[in-house]
Amino acid sequence: MSALTTGDVIGGKWRIIRLALGDEPGSEFRVEPTGGGAARRLTLWRALRAPAPIELERFAQAVRTGDRLGMPTFPPVEDVGFDTAREALWLVREWRNGESLPSALGGLHPVGLDLPILQSLAEQLAGALAAAHAAGVVHGRLRPSRLFVAPSPRGMRLSLLDLGLESFRRESGHDWLKPPQMGADYVAPESGHPSALPASADVFSFGLIVRDMLATRRDGAWKGRWEPWVERATEAAPGSRFGCVIEALRALRPVLKSLPDLPPPPPPNYERELDK
Repeated sequence: MSALTTGDVIGGKWRIIRLALGDEPGSEFRVEPTGGGAARRLTLWRALRAPAPIELERFAQAVRTGDRLGMPTFPPVEDVGFDTAREALWLVREWRNGESLPSALGGLHPVGLDLPILQSLAEQLAGALAAAHAAGVVHGRLRPSRLFVAPSPRGMRLSLLDLGLESFRRESGHDWLKPPQMGADYVAPESGHPSALPASADVFSFGLIVRDMLATRRDGAWKGRWEPWVERATEAAPGSRFGCVIEALRALRPVLKSLPDLPPPPPPNYERELDK
């Protein structure tokens, strides 16, 4: 299996520009059309064998699930294929500037995430998941590294990647398409069963992702106010969780409203700067 490098062409029309940050090494790239045009994001998934034509067609249909929902949260998928040299399924979608949620949270001021941003991201994620569930689709492997955030004229924009992929893997590729190695802690206990993915799995993951954002408040101002919500959202038994992501969101709103939105403390060198 050969690795992709700058200048390589995949699918006959996508030229590698550079490696992009993803949740698994060597799986994400910034690419451009060989004939010129705007940059896109290429994602690879390692496979144990080449898919049959009907399997590749089903893969294309599955990963375009978000396109059919018509929501800006799901970046449109432009092209799909299988690369024999890399033994990988691949897809190309719109390139969106920004960074993964873990990267964004890791670069915060020590006080934590601003409440309006936290609420906006939670609302966007819950809305996208609710729309998918209404269409009969469960993400199933929701994790922070598949969420991208970027500033926009209307505030922070959330992008959710890979809707439909886990359903395809379980239904058509469980014996030849390798599951992601990252984010196992965000997978609900019931996802280990071979049955169809229940929407409760996404409630579990939603709870942990919101927990990650709430836990960024490091000065203790929010301590004891949000933990019961997370505990219910992430109960081991699906029936003990919120009934759906919208119910979880409705319960979250008063929790967020109760949190003090205090200004961050001055930096350690603040007084020295004033004395200059």
